[in-house]
Amino acid sequence: MKSLLTVILLLCGIIAIAQDKSSSKEYNAYDRDGKTIVARVLVNANVKSKLFLIKSLQRESTGNSYVTTLYFGNKETGPLTDTRILLKFSKPVISVMPHFATAFKSMNGLAEDHNTYTFKAGRLERDAGSAIVIYFTIKSKDRIVTEVSGLDGILQ
Repeated sequence: MKSLLTVILLLCGIIAIAQDKSSSKEYNAYDRDGKTIVARVLVNANVKSKLFLIKSLQRESTGNSYVTTLYFGNKETGPLTDTRILLKFSKPVISVMPHFATAFKSMNGLAEDHNTYTFKAGRLERDAGSAIVIYFTIKSKDRIVTEVSGLDGILQ
């Protein structure tokens, strides 16, 4: 009887782990060349943000630095509420600048180690006629790959 109970508990644990792994997906976003990975979007199926990565660019700037720009939005017309975006960088960055039309109670911040950036907003408006809700300009000394959490995927 004890061995049967042990087997059942073990199977339940394996099923729970398998469900956790299947509930999240990862997408790669490439630069204009179609080869260089600029961002990895981690999607948690249990969290719906109605926000997608629309475009990602990375270019070498003057002064031996790189500028990465990530554009987020959707095909809807209304505002987004309770937006939470987490950016994790493969190497420390110099600065992160969010650009958005209007935010209600926004909070953003680059961590002390310059490896993560958190953006939270209670409500985000978009410019009239635009699919883009917010975009981030990231400046770094080296080429980086940004891991993005808090999105529903990549908009094709």
